[in-house]
Amino acid sequence: MRQNIKNRIIGGKKKAAWFVDYVFAKKKLSLKEFQEIFHAYMCSKFLLESSEIKTDNFYEICQISVEKVSKLPKGALDAAEAASKCGGATSAMNKKVLFILAVNQEFKIAITAEESVQIESFNQLTELVYEKLYVKG
Repeated sequence: MRQNIKNRIIGGKKKAAWFVDYVFAKKKLSLKEFQEIFHAYMCSKFLLESSEIKTDNFYEICQISVEKVSKLPKGALDAAEAASKCGGATSAMNKKVLFILAVNQEFKIAITAEESVQIESFNQLTELVYEKLYVKG
C-alpha cells in the first residue's frame, strides 16, 4: 500500500514536471492552451483526475484533493480540523499556499502574498500565472 502511494506521488511529480517543461519549450501558448496545460499540471500535483473537479473554486479543489488523500467524506476534514486546531489553518488552505509556492518556483514567477489572498478561483490563478509568464514577463 505504501509503495502504491509513493508511486502515485512520484508519477504525479513527473507528470507535473513534464507540463512545466512543455510550457517552457513553447515560445508562447494561447490562453486556451495554457489553461488546459495548467489544469493538467494542477491535477498531477493534486493526484486528481479532471473528472473529479466539479468546481472552479480553488479552495474547494484543494479540499477535494485533501479529502481524497485522507479518504474522509466530504466536509468531515474541515470539522475535524476545526475541533483540533486553534490556528484556524486547514489542510486545504495549506495545500493552496504550498501549490502557489510550487508554481512560483517551477514556473519561475513571483505571485505575491497580496495576490495569492485574492485568488478565489482556479481560473483566476491560471490567468495570473499566464499574465506573469507571457504578458509581464
